[in-house]
Formats: sequence, structure tokens, C-alpha cells
Amino acid sequence: HAQFAAAHGKHAKELERLQELHKHHATLGERMKYLERLLGDSADKHAQELAALKASHAKFADAHSRLSKDLSSAFGHHASVGERLEYLERMLGDSADKHSAELQALKAAHDRHRDETAKMAKASDAHATLEQRIGFLEKTIGDSADKHAKELQSVRDAHGKHAKDVESRHASVEERMAYVEKLLGDSADHHAKELKALKA
Repeated sequence: HAQFAAAHGKHAKELERLQELHKHHATLGERMKYLERLLGDSADKHAQELAALKASHAKFADAHSRLSKDLSSAFGHHASVGERLEYLERMLGDSADKHSAELQALKAAHDRHRDETAKMAKASDAHATLEQRIGFLEKTIGDSADKHAKELQSVRDAHGKHAKDVESRHASVEERMAYVEKLLGDSADHHAKELKALKA
């Protein structure tokens, strides 16, 4: 009975330790808040980058406008209207192509982010629930305790058998002392007789 009480105490301590560890494990709600914050931060970052891109585009458009005016006045006397128009179209086309490429890069980054978020959500669905994890631990601990109790009982039985075998094979201390005393006594008597015979 004391063994079972000790095993129960040990299991109770292990369960308390598991419960303490669980306190530090994030809840599903905390994990969802983290993902929402992560997505919100990413969306904010993309919005800032898009705003910076728009500001850059506006700055470029202003610079382009000033350059166009400067070029118009410089080439006004030398270039034809067709040449000037062709130059402006080329400049605007290059700018539009650059902005289109940057916008495509932003869209690709957004798509990657969306895919990664979906993977994270899918991965979190694949994790075992808290109840499943605790059930697994309880079963493992229970199986381990049962196995150890059986092994302990087997060792105790073997020890008891061995002790009985040793006890049956060996003489008691009293028997062994009596045997040694008899040998010594017989030997002393024999030596005394021989000594007496030599003296005579």
C-alpha cells in the first residue's frame, strides 16, 4: 500500500509539473492575437511602402514636369513639336514601366505573405489539442508507472527467493562458531597429548 501511495505522490508531482509547464504555453487565443498582430504589422508595412512609392512617384512627376519645362524652353527653338512629344512619351513610358515593375514586385511580396500566413494557419490546425496532448502524457506516465511497479515486484520476488536460497545453503553464525571451536578444541587436545608424550 505504501508503494502505491508513493507512486501516486510521484505521479501527482509530475502532473503538477506538467500543469506548471502548461501555464507557460501560449493559449490558442494568444497565438491568434500574435498572428493577427503579425498580419497587421505586415499590412501596415506594405501600406507604408505603397505610400512611400506614391510619394516617390509624385516627386518624380514633379521633377519630370520641371525638366520638361526646362527642355521645352531649351529645345523650343531647335526641336519640333513632334520631337518634343516623342521625348516626353519616352520619358513617361520609362517612368510608367519602372512603376509598373515596382507595383508587380509589391503584389508578389503580398502574395507570398498571404501564402505564408495560410501555411501558418494550416500548421497550427495540424497541432494536437491540449486535451489530446495531456491525454497522451497521462497515458505514457500511467503505462510507465505500471511497468515500473511490475518490474519492482519482480525484483522483490527474485530477491526474496535468493535470500531463502542463501539462508538454506549457509549454516547459521552459531553453527559455524561451534564448528570452529570444536576444531580448535580438538586440535588443542591433540597438541597437548603430543606434548605430554614427548615430555614422557
